[in-house]
Amino acid sequence: MYIKEFSIKTGLSIDTLRYYEEEKLLIPARNEKNYRVYTEEDYCWVQLLLKMKQTSMTLANIKEFAKLQKLGDASLPERIRILDEHLGELFQQQTNLMETITFVSKKMESYQKKVVK
Repeated sequence: MYIKEFSIKTGLSIDTLRYYEEEKLLIPARNEKNYRVYTEEDYCWVQLLLKMKQTSMTLANIKEFAKLQKLGDASLPERIRILDEHLGELFQQQTNLMETITFVSKKMESYQKKVVK
């Protein structure tokens, strides 16, 4: 699919897709007319890229992961290490968020008790 279709499918602007290409995060194939041609594999990669961004993975780690992915299966151990470290950070964020939710809920309950009286 061409860039316009891919933009619609991913929900990303054409400018964002071009930026990702400039940053070597996404490297679509080119056809005989030098048009970008995106594949399902590109779509899957963008979905992972967006999840990494959404979960605050650093741009440096995302770029490193993208570089490693281009190397193929030989880089799997290193990619696993990066994802494992990120997963550990996500679990820590989850713990922190649950503690904050609990704290705010208790604070709200104490306020509600005062209002009801």
